[in-house]
Amino acid sequence: MGDIGFINERVDTMKLAFATTFDARDIRNWSGTPYYMSQTLEAMGASIDYIGDLTRCLPPFFKCKQVFSKWTAGQRVSPRFNIHVAQHYSLQVAKQLKNLSVDAIIAPQINPICYLDIKQPIVLWTDGLYASLLGFYPGFSEHSAETIRQGNAITTACLSRTHLAIFSSDWAARTAIEIYGVPQEKVKVVPFGANLICNHTYEEMRTIIQNRSRTTVKLLFLGKHWHRKGGDIVFRVARALHERGQSVELNFVGCSPPKEVVIPDYIKCHGFISKRSTEGVKKLNDLFYESHFLFVPSRAEAYGIVFCEANAFGLPCLTSYVGGISTVVKNHINGMTFSLASSPLQYADYIIDLMQDEGRYEDLALSSFNEFVTRLNWKSAVKTVRGFLR
Repeated sequence: MGDIGFINERVDTMKLAFATTFDARDIRNWSGTPYYMSQTLEAMGASIDYIGDLTRCLPPFFKCKQVFSKWTAGQRVSPRFNIHVAQHYSLQVAKQLKNLSVDAIIAPQINPICYLDIKQPIVLWTDGLYASLLGFYPGFSEHSAETIRQGNAITTACLSRTHLAIFSSDWAARTAIEIYGVPQEKVKVVPFGANLICNHTYEEMRTIIQNRSRTTVKLLFLGKHWHRKGGDIVFRVARALHERGQSVELNFVGCSPPKEVVIPDYIKCHGFISKRSTEGVKKLNDLFYESHFLFVPSRAEAYGIVFCEANAFGLPCLTSYVGGISTVVKNHINGMTFSLASSPLQYADYIIDLMQDEGRYEDLALSSFNEFVTRLNWKSAVKTVRGFLR
């Protein structure tokens, strides 16, 4: 499809089409990632035409196949990974592109571009590919053989058309190279940024870190999925800390524990807190400011924007070594990753040992903030991508 150094113009004056199946200008879609990605591209000089709100066209008898597969084999036929649906998305994008004058098209999703045959270069910037998600995320564990075939076909079609395949993690990039055979020179890794605006200085952050409790360890969990995000692990570690005589407070946000789970006094369950309200934003910010660690030991995670957001508040992350997390969280720099087989006592020992040395904790917290400032923000990400586009 051509060399990746395809743009001779200055990227600052570049005209881009930004393609998504939904409206990328709506911050509520995909946790705000396409919104911040595209808005930062614009803020850094690119002219963007948005292509989105695409309609989905299912093939004949699709619903019947879904029901039949579910009831006879307990398998899921997914409309998201269907060639007919993907072709219809790409046709809509091609139709809109005819009326636009753009230098390139960029997409954070595969479906709008996988069957797009155009003269302009195509750039994919996403967090995961079908083969790496299959059997990894709970929603990808029961796909039918036909869905698996079509999911891989769609992904292969997309990667064959892209001039540049950018991924948010080394984990996703390896999938492109090792499973789908994408040439290494066409694959780049650029971490996503935090989906928030944070303008703290280093001195302000140092004060925030020093104002955190010196006696009670405050853990913050943020996640909508109890099992996948490791909510049960967080509860067990909080209990291990308590039983070791360490004063602990766990603020549990995003989901509710199962009804059979006993909630002790040192765990505060806040449920879902909306970022759309002023009160919700203030509540979340206060929790970030007061906590010592973001603790989300995910069992499956393609990336983890929440770790970037925690670092924006000087909050080190405790998490697991799965998926794309290791690209975001670097051990002893902005947190610590643990094996999924790690016991609650291993987490507890690390936390207690670190918190007994105030200077060491403060250094880790300030280093976490530095990771946000230098690497895990959208301005840095777009600047890097801009260099590739040149």
